[in-house]
Amino acid sequence: MSEGLESSQQHKRLVLKVLLWTTVAGGVVFAGLNVGRGIWLLAAGECVFVLFVLLVLRIVDRTTHFTLVTVAYLIPFFTLMVLALLLPRTSFTVFAWIQMIPIICYLLLGLRGGFWMSVVFVSLGVAAFSYRYSGEEYLLSLMMLANIWISSMAITMFSHIYERSRLANEARLIELASTDNLTGLANRMKLSEVLERERSHALRDNKPLSLVMLDVDFFKRVNDQFGHNGGDRALCHLAEVLRSRLRDTDLLCRLGGEEFAVLLPGATLEQAAELANDLRRHLAAHPLDIESTQQIMTFSAGVATLGEDGQSLDELMQTADRRMYEAKGAGRDQVVAAGQQYPLTAPVLQTP
Repeated sequence: MSEGLESSQQHKRLVLKVLLWTTVAGGVVFAGLNVGRGIWLLAAGECVFVLFVLLVLRIVDRTTHFTLVTVAYLIPFFTLMVLALLLPRTSFTVFAWIQMIPIICYLLLGLRGGFWMSVVFVSLGVAAFSYRYSGEEYLLSLMMLANIWISSMAITMFSHIYERSRLANEARLIELASTDNLTGLANRMKLSEVLERERSHALRDNKPLSLVMLDVDFFKRVNDQFGHNGGDRALCHLAEVLRSRLRDTDLLCRLGGEEFAVLLPGATLEQAAELANDLRRHLAAHPLDIESTQQIMTFSAGVATLGEDGQSLDELMQTADRRMYEAKGAGRDQVVAAGQQYPLTAPVLQTP
């Protein structure tokens, strides 16, 4: 998910770079034309702005304050457009750039920033056009100004609606990408994202963070006896039962197959082991009703904690996974945490 957000940021940087180079080319051309027509104030403003844009181009790829740089560029850019509409002897075709403002703003600033920047400068641009080009023929002027106002507001609204729909679709795609289709639980990608966030909080606030990995015992027997549909029902049943015993801050994930993980912010190794044991007992006390029979489900689990068992998701999962197989080797239906020892058999010889 973080890669997707980074990709979105890179897209905005590319859009801004294209706009910056367009501004440089346009600024040079129009500055020359305005010098030729004697519009010195506007030509001077365009020359100064071109120099400023060239400086922005030097930092746009590496700045960590992208939004601030973008706003610093857009405000003088749009102000020059409004000024060009107010000055005598300039062409009314400058207004074409005013109607580009909503598209530019929403592309670079997103929903909220794009909305306010668009409302302010489109309103100023339309007001400047109305002041400059309203004529003596009242009805003709009224018709022209109505067209300008309505078309400008329509472009702003269309841009806003499109950006809102795009953000909603993006959020939905991210949700789908981070959710297990069968159980509705978070998947490994979501686990990785949440663990990184909770790890930062734990290190900053000096609080514990633990991870439980669990694997359904003898799940192959369920599949053999009730088919894959029965196996799917069993996994969904487990997800529902375990989720009902967890806090809102805990994260239950399906990693794949019959393997699950539980991220427990604020839980020490001992607390996580106790909770895993409680979940194990709770699951066994709520058998699965399937084909007029009650199928008791159990799991084997291993526990790891941030710090002594690792710092990254991979390290914590490796430790918790090893302990989970210790639990399986010791007879299944139990939880293994640090300090617990069992006479182990090779996990590869066990058929889950």
